[in-house]
Amino acid sequence: MRRHPLSISHASRNAERASRGFTLVEVLVALVVVAVGLLGVAGVCATAVRSANGAERAREAVVRTRSRLALLQAAGCSGATAGEQWQGTRLIERWSVGPALNGVRLLEARAEWDDAGRRRSVSIPGALLC
Repeated sequence: MRRHPLSISHASRNAERASRGFTLVEVLVALVVVAVGLLGVAGVCATAVRSANGAERAREAVVRTRSRLALLQAAGCSGATAGEQWQGTRLIERWSVGPALNGVRLLEARAEWDDAGRRRSVSIPGALLC
């Protein structure tokens, strides 16, 4: 059986068709892969933002408790009193001053805040020499 020199074989027709572009299925699979990747990136970004906000609240709480201890120490033995202060609904400051025993009053400054539905707190002890 002789073939005509200008006839194209079945394999060469498939190769020619494949070189024209992508099939619809290939494009859809690529779009799904890209979409899953973008969702993953968005999830990581959301987690990073939540973590950064939580760290900022913790930093603010530590700064406030240290400032409160400094204020109590500056007030001295006779002026230091216990108390509580609310910073809106975000942060609660509480501080306590113990009785003077052997010339020392124990202090404690505490801050509490909500972080992603969990109650967090930081507590810093101190002392006054009377």
